[in-house]
Amino acid sequence: MTATESARILVVDDDPLTRLMASEALREGGFSTLEAEDGGKALDLFDAALPDLILLDVMMPGLSGFEVCQQMRARRNGALVPIIMLTGLDDGDSVQRAFDAGATDFISKPINWTLLRFRIRYVLRSAQAMKELTRSKESLSNAQRIARLGSWEWFVQEDRVQRSDQYYRLFGQAASVFGEGIEAVLEHVYLPDRILVAAAIQGARGGAGYQLTYRVVWPDGRVRTVVETVEPGDSSEGAAGLVMEGSVQDITDQVDAQRRIRQLAYYDHLTGLPNREFFRENLLGVAVRCLRNDCRCAVMVVDIDRFARINDSLGPERGDQVLQVIGHRLRESMGDRAPAEPAGGGALPCFKVARLAADEFGILMPDVGDLGEVLEVAHRLLGVVRAPIHVPGQDITLSARIGLAVMPDHTGDADALLKAAETALNRAKRTNGEPVALFSEEMKVAAFLRFTLEGELRRAIGDHELRVVYQPIVDAVTGTIVKAEALVRWPHMGRGPVPPPEFISLAEETGMIVPLSRAVFERVCADIAELEAFVRPGFRISVNLSGVNFMDAQLIPTVRDELAKAGIPASRIEFELTETVLMRDLDYATGILAQLREMGVRVAVDDFGTGYSSLAYLRRLAVDTLKIDRSFVSELDDGQGIAIVEAVIGLAHSLGLEVVAEGVETLSQLSALHQRGCNLIQGYLFARPMSIKMLTQALQSGIRMPKGLPLAVVRKDEGMAQGALSGP
Repeated sequence: MTATESARILVVDDDPLTRLMASEALREGGFSTLEAEDGGKALDLFDAALPDLILLDVMMPGLSGFEVCQQMRARRNGALVPIIMLTGLDDGDSVQRAFDAGATDFISKPINWTLLRFRIRYVLRSAQAMKELTRSKESLSNAQRIARLGSWEWFVQEDRVQRSDQYYRLFGQAASVFGEGIEAVLEHVYLPDRILVAAAIQGARGGAGYQLTYRVVWPDGRVRTVVETVEPGDSSEGAAGLVMEGSVQDITDQVDAQRRIRQLAYYDHLTGLPNREFFRENLLGVAVRCLRNDCRCAVMVVDIDRFARINDSLGPERGDQVLQVIGHRLRESMGDRAPAEPAGGGALPCFKVARLAADEFGILMPDVGDLGEVLEVAHRLLGVVRAPIHVPGQDITLSARIGLAVMPDHTGDADALLKAAETALNRAKRTNGEPVALFSEEMKVAAFLRFTLEGELRRAIGDHELRVVYQPIVDAVTGTIVKAEALVRWPHMGRGPVPPPEFISLAEETGMIVPLSRAVFERVCADIAELEAFVRPGFRISVNLSGVNFMDAQLIPTVRDELAKAGIPASRIEFELTETVLMRDLDYATGILAQLREMGVRVAVDDFGTGYSSLAYLRRLAVDTLKIDRSFVSELDDGQGIAIVEAVIGLAHSLGLEVVAEGVETLSQLSALHQRGCNLIQGYLFARPMSIKMLTQALQSGIRMPKGLPLAVVRKDEGMAQGALSGP
């Protein structure tokens, strides 16, 4: 049975015989029927059952068939239900009135019941086709609405445009106020984009298709982005001349998403400046233009000196504010402005300032003259950084170092240019002289050697090539070796001894300081175990800890494990830390030092007097020894630095701490220190760093006291003289 044969038919007639005959004829044809004797009953059944077709008599008491038809058509679901009017009237006016009321077809009485069944099947098939077409149009309209896609057809010769309803919605306009003709759209286009749209329309007049992204302005002021695609179409039947067909889609959400993605991918979230990747892409474009046009461009890398102190002392929030201020100042100084991106994306905008790393900024100068101009800009930027920065409660003054390189003077490659500027910066950071460094081939060679050295250092640590030596710390009154400082040396197999500052700084930069320090500590523990038979109970060896080591979460477990493995008491170990390391996070330092003291490990503050030198933090921290920095000791010969040395010695004595002077090389230095109460001496005057074997011999035979030692230094007590043994 087909869909039309199973349809439900509502028969509406005030004549019972007509209803009976119609129902019987329809049931024989496979239809099901409903019956109504008047218009009111018919409307109730229509609402309740929604039949597939209605046979409606025209002449009925009460509501006429015309009125019933009109009311059915006004129902929400009544637009597409076929209605066949049954009429005995045979005049044209009645037929016209039936169609005006919304009738689908009409049949004159008397009715041929056999033909009626075929007539109904035909009408039902037509109605089904109309429903499918309507659903297809609705689906298309919904799809266009969901996709924010509108369409139009332009009959060019007449300048007549047929636009879809969704088209008007994309402009936030009603069709009645949008305007006529193709150029009416220009009134709704964002002003800077109108010239592009007008040019595209002009080309379309001659049959040229286009695809264009532009912005439109809604009546409420909102700006939306659309993409319009236009192609020549087939002329409709009867239409003369060229027809252009177009579609317009709202892509605002996609553009916004792409902009957000680009913002995340290309911009620093803290300062709003372009990031390293964006800087590199811009540099690539500038480099190409520079080489093509035979001009010069420059890159500067600006690094803020010791910026970590800001975060350590004021907290990361203040540090972020300082970086924002510096970024803003650099951009203002370079005349840089955040550019507006084109509506559809496109080429990346050009800029001059970017944030390359935490406290590192990049400066791009796309067209420069001589090197003097570049250096002048670099020194101006140093002044920009040095200007005081106001934060709540205080003013902060910073300094910076700059590395710079110029194309094509130093390289013809964009990536190499940035690398050259960074190489120059590294040179500026490793020297205490000029804060601006211009790249040179010598730096390139040095950078390569440093890179090579990094690999060799990694290998040396793994192969246990590094050696630990010990410099005794002597009680100058008794000649007793009270402790020794462990120092690491690298006897490179190929190039000879590598200076400790060179490979230690490299280890700190690359993170190799952690495994290096662990290897040193392991060696020290093993050596102490061998010395146990030759040393007094208070003898200990001090080991330097860098900031990276001190902040290592495995520090305490490692110390415990190594002490247990070597079988030595914790009192044999003393860690040396600088003030800067301890003050980086005072709460953290307090906790770690308390754990070390609980274990029995002693702690010395190295280079005391060069940093914070605060009585408040010394009282808070569990430290045992202060070491006077060699820079103050070296000034004792000419009378300089005495005030600081006296202050450090007095502070140590007042807190019950040991005080050690390092770098002592002359008798006059020793005399000045002894007169002020400092007798623990480390320096070439008594001993240079030595192997564990030589230290063992020194512990057994004693230290040879220097000739010409002032008598005031020597204690004459019984059993103590020059060269006294330090053994038990």
